[in-house]
Amino acid sequence: MLQITQAPTSPVLINQRFSILGVASVSSAGMTLTLIVDGTFRTTGPEVRNNGTWQVDFLFTAAGNRRLRIEVAGDSTEIVIPVVTSLPQAQRLRITQIPARLPVLQSTTIEGDAENYPDGTILQLRSDRQFELARPPVLNGRWRSTVGFNQPGRRVIEIRTLDGSQSAAAEIDVVAVTPPRPRVSFVNPPRQVREETVITLEGNAENYQDGDQLILRADQTQELARPRVQGGKWQANTLFRQPGNRLIEIIGSEQDRAQTIIEVQAAPPNSFQILARSSWTSEPTPASLPNLTPRRITLHHTALASSPGASSTQAQDAARMRLIWNSHVNGNGWSDIGYHFIIMQSGRVFSARSELKRGAHDLVNDGLGIAFDGIYSAATINQKQFDAAVALCTVLCRRYGIKNTVTPVPTPTADFGTRNLPLILGHRDRVNTECPGTEGGRTIRMPEIRTAVNGQLN
Repeated sequence: MLQITQAPTSPVLINQRFSILGVASVSSAGMTLTLIVDGTFRTTGPEVRNNGTWQVDFLFTAAGNRRLRIEVAGDSTEIVIPVVTSLPQAQRLRITQIPARLPVLQSTTIEGDAENYPDGTILQLRSDRQFELARPPVLNGRWRSTVGFNQPGRRVIEIRTLDGSQSAAAEIDVVAVTPPRPRVSFVNPPRQVREETVITLEGNAENYQDGDQLILRADQTQELARPRVQGGKWQANTLFRQPGNRLIEIIGSEQDRAQTIIEVQAAPPNSFQILARSSWTSEPTPASLPNLTPRRITLHHTALASSPGASSTQAQDAARMRLIWNSHVNGNGWSDIGYHFIIMQSGRVFSARSELKRGAHDLVNDGLGIAFDGIYSAATINQKQFDAAVALCTVLCRRYGIKNTVTPVPTPTADFGTRNLPLILGHRDRVNTECPGTEGGRTIRMPEIRTAVNGQLN
């Protein structure tokens, strides 16, 4: 029995003396060991001690994987020892930068040393000795990685080699934080506005993301607009068709809203009146419809028979408005009535779809849609309707900065490409249809309406 019990486990240097310990059979006590190097060089070694133990002290004068064979009394054992001219530098991992505390959902950079590791060596960064966070590469003896945590607690952060032979660890306290409270507000809201006047309301939306949608509401029931947050601010255009003190709210959530009071002053006596949408329905125009910046006015006829006559009551006209709404919503499948205003034979003007929202009346829908109730393929509008159309178009042109209603300008159409058309035009000027009556708008007196409005504007 000849066995090695202790020998070098790592490379040894040339001319570095080392020891090999072992045991032999007690019957070999006093016998001399024979040492054979690389199967060629033979020399004598020490004697086996009385208790059967032995120790060889040796050195090599040449590098390489050197094979040393030990023999005694017909028994032998051998060992291969790497011999090198210089020893490799020890590799070591360290964490040199890590915060003591880190808020939940906030990222941080952890970095450290990777001494004597080649560039490109992939390490493993993990949490609590089981969850891998990243695999940072070594560069110039350094490593780094950006991490974050979504749960609070004391976390053990470990950087290690992929085989786990080298590692270093540190701790970080991940703490829960209370997010900043969202807050909406008004900025310089007007105290008084005139009925039928478009105004811009605006304000701040602190701690909201760009694109978040708010609700602008009047009197806790009437939705005015759904502005979106941009750069921590919001803005919306609106108008009021009923006088009185109005409670205006901007709402981000049930817990976050701001309020202001605006006094809506009635229009002067005998001024032109537009009947509010609330005069015929309690359903508002859907706030989700696209916003509109009107560029022109398109005239239509409703093309529905049995229109109330010139002597109709307001109640009859309101019932007619509901019939038109039902035709558009349940018949055409639209989200709301398609026109922005409807002029009855009585001369009453009703607000239909909100003029702040894009209509559904001429396919292009880049302007305000006004419809004369009835069929005007042969019949002509009456004088009450004409006067109402001139007054309404004048109000709208002033409201939206239209200064000339007779001079043609390049205008996109749905069916005819780009045409030169005035800013008050007919449905059939842009779409292949018979609406709003005869060619050139004679039955709705469109040339006269344009001229009369232009005279009012200038």
